Formats: sequence, C-alpha cells, structure tokens
Amino acid sequence: MKNKTHPVDSSQFWDERYRQNATGWELGTPTPAFVDCFSGLKNNLGSLLVLGSGSGHDAIWLAQQGYKVTGVDFSLEAVHRSLSNAKLANVSPTFLRRDVFELSPDEFGWFDIIVEYVTFCAINPSRRAEFVRVVSNMLRPGGTFVGLFFPLDNRSGGPPFAVNIDEIRELFGDHFELQSSVEPARSVSPRMGKEMLMIWIKNEIPTHETSTLQ
Repeated sequence: MKNKTHPVDSSQFWDERYRQNATGWELGTPTPAFVDCFSGLKNNLGSLLVLGSGSGHDAIWLAQQGYKVTGVDFSLEAVHRSLSNAKLANVSPTFLRRDVFELSPDEFGWFDIIVEYVTFCAINPSRRAEFVRVVSNMLRPGGTFVGLFFPLDNRSGGPPFAVNIDEIRELFGDHFELQSSVEPARSVSPRMGKEMLMIWIKNEIPTHETSTLQ
C-alpha cells in the first residue's frame, strides 16, 4: 500500500523552515550524546554517514575525530549552512542534498557507521519501515547504526512525530542486532528523559569482522 503523503515529504517544506529559522531541532553544537559515544574511539575509524545532517555540527565534529564523513540532508538550505560551517572549522566532510529514501549503495558504496538524530522523528511516520531498509542497505555487513531517538512522548502531530521504543525494536529487529540501549547522560535539558541512544549491528556479520564501536 502506497504511503500517504505529508508536507514533510517535500524538500521545500524543510527549506522554508531553514529560511524562517524555524529550526528548533538544531543545537548549534555537536550532539552531546554523540560526543560521549564516539570520544576516544581512535581505532577502526572508517566511513560514516550522517542522515539528516542539518547545519553539519555532528558531521563536522566526527570528521575532526578522523572519520571519513558524508552528510546528507533533504534541504538545500541546510547543505549550504553545513558547507559554510565546515569551512569555518577547516575540515572537509562531504555534504550532499539527498532524499534519504533515494540513497543507494550503487552511488556511495557501503558505510561502516550510520548516525542519525531527529531524522527518524521528522520523516512521514508511514515511511519508517522504508527508512530502516535504507539504513540496512547503506551499511556494510556487521556495520553499526547509532540512533538517538526522540521524542519519547505521546504527542500528536509533528514534526517531530512521537517515537516509541517498542516500535523501533520491532522495525530494526528484522535487520539488526541491538548492542545497547541507554538514556544518554547528557541530553539537552528540554529533551531530558525523552530520548534513547541505541546502537544496532547489521545482521550477517562475517566471523572475521567486529563492530567499529565495540
């Protein structure tokens, strides 16, 4: 059955949010939970994809740690901001305007790690299973998906659309093994208690490979 359309399915919707500075999801800094998760991991640095990279703060910080980073965002306005921020930071992650649902390993190859925050909750909820398939397709076997899921509440409407941990476990469980699920110690204060950091490993891990986050 075809997914019902929603304004969030249009890149123009997101471009306008950026033009109006109606970007409450933007922190202006790297996400504290990701800084805690990735800090000190200097071994097995590899290729990393940031979904919904926004103004680029997470992608830029991860590039500074030594990862080969690609950031993709549906909004051209966001990509322009991320390129400007990367220039100021003197690093060179790749930033591209892409529809998450059109990503293909035929174009990019496989990634070792995929990171997402406030993208899963921003897409049309009827496309969440499709989102999981994209993540699986873009990760190498044994690759790592790091998702900071927000908002864990009972709100109606969106974006952001409410997320549910049981739903996430069900959707990702067909493609991944859950490595860890923790409430981040350093959530941004308005989001405290409303988000969960989950690390998933793609199924069919070859015996000679291990996760880059183990």
